[in-house]
Amino acid sequence: MLEIRESQIEDIFATQLDETKRILSIRGDISLIARQKRLPSGGILDLLFLSLDSLLLVEVKAVGSKKIFCEQVVQYRNDLLSLQKRKEIPNFPIRAYLVCPQFLDEHKQFCKENDVVPVLFSPYELLKNYYFKVKAISSLIGLKPSNHGLWNLHLLNRILYLIREETTSEDLSRLSNLSESTVSSYLSLSTELGLTVKKPKVKLTKLGLRYVESREKDKPINYISNSQTEVLKDFIVHNPFRSPAIFGIYSAVETIFALSKNFYPVPLKEAVKYFTYLTGKHSQWAAKAAKDAFIMYSNYGIELGLLAKVGQNYYLTPAGIRFILLLELNRAILFVNSI
Repeated sequence: MLEIRESQIEDIFATQLDETKRILSIRGDISLIARQKRLPSGGILDLLFLSLDSLLLVEVKAVGSKKIFCEQVVQYRNDLLSLQKRKEIPNFPIRAYLVCPQFLDEHKQFCKENDVVPVLFSPYELLKNYYFKVKAISSLIGLKPSNHGLWNLHLLNRILYLIREETTSEDLSRLSNLSESTVSSYLSLSTELGLTVKKPKVKLTKLGLRYVESREKDKPINYISNSQTEVLKDFIVHNPFRSPAIFGIYSAVETIFALSKNFYPVPLKEAVKYFTYLTGKHSQWAAKAAKDAFIMYSNYGIELGLLAKVGQNYYLTPAGIRFILLLELNRAILFVNSI
């Protein structure tokens, strides 16, 4: 049994024109010229589109067909004809459609006899297709946390502080006494964080330069300064869908934020389970891989000052609460702008 407000199905027809054309079997471009249009008879037409050579009257229903629905469409068409005579809408031929999730044969025949096109559609497919076509959602679906084998962010400093103008991974390997494969892993993570680019040669981005310039030179190489954490946090908040590594960091923080409604502090065991679902890795990670991934990304969160850990329990810091609220705000804006 379908349980959805009819207006929500109508909303998809109004905004996803490619999907509308597919369902109505229309070629060529169409544009929406009216929605919930009040007509002379007092009825309200769901949708009115303009194609290259016709007006498309579309009435959408979330329930099975009824004879009265077709009669309603016929009345709406008569209303549009009267509006054309008054020159209130374009004087194009009118093609009328009744869209329902189910049609009885007798209702389908009645529609055809009255020059109304009965259109059968699947609400389930419509909703699924809409979900995947929303730009921000499609970006999010494709993101999965990456694992470059670095348990702590400060390990990147060994590479970042050696980059001068443009260099090669071979040079960085020689200067750092790290293997080329290790350097490659470090560069992959730093690139996902927006700090470096790797082609054609390795160099720091503007963000990477700010990060390096924000170091405290009197501190050990494995120290990340408060200024450096601010550089990274601000970038992550404003670019939540940029890379798998960024997704992993904010997912670790979001995990603790969400679970804090149920447990506080949040136990590692519960955090690992939620993190696995949140990141879309439930069917891909075994228990050890899931635990390792959460610990790695929560370590990043701790280094950025977003999380704290005591034993096997996790806490949100004041910076972490501000971070997740700002991130959710920016993420919501991206979602809304993509719909």
